Amino acid sequence: MKLNLPRMAAAAAAVLLASHAVADSVQKLGFIDTERVYQHSVQAQRIQTTLQNEFGARQQALQRLRDQGIALKARLDQGRLSPAERRRTEQQLIALDRDLRRQAAQLTEEYNLRRNEEFAALQNNANTVIRNIAEKEKYDLIVQEAVFVTQQYDITDRVIKLLDEMK
Repeated sequence: MKLNLPRMAAAAAAVLLASHAVADSVQKLGFIDTERVYQHSVQAQRIQTTLQNEFGARQQALQRLRDQGIALKARLDQGRLSPAERRRTEQQLIALDRDLRRQAAQLTEEYNLRRNEEFAALQNNANTVIRNIAEKEKYDLIVQEAVFVTQQYDITDRVIKLLDEMK
């Protein structure tokens, strides 16, 4: 296959000119730090409290099971058990471990589902606020992901403030 260098150079130049033209047409830029919105908005804090209230008791129950397992393991490690007690304790530890793993997996799945539901609602609210800011203040482009952004483009605090004003 023969490379056509003049055509490739012309195509590269066209791409550069087109990207420069797009960059020139963008006049007002904004940036949103979604992690800050998810951590500092009142809605996000309310979500964390709701999840803690909803799942806290089950997390504590799992911790009690872990503690029971540690106690059983310590009894086994002492080496003072008769062979029959040792077998019984080992079986208890195996059953406890199986139950702990099952309950932990179930809790993790349910927690993640609820968390995703709650944060999806927060994201929808944030997107509504961002679109309203973009329309009212005539932004050409608002991005949520960037490697580097100067403070002059960061509108995260305004988004958080408007989100906090929502019911």
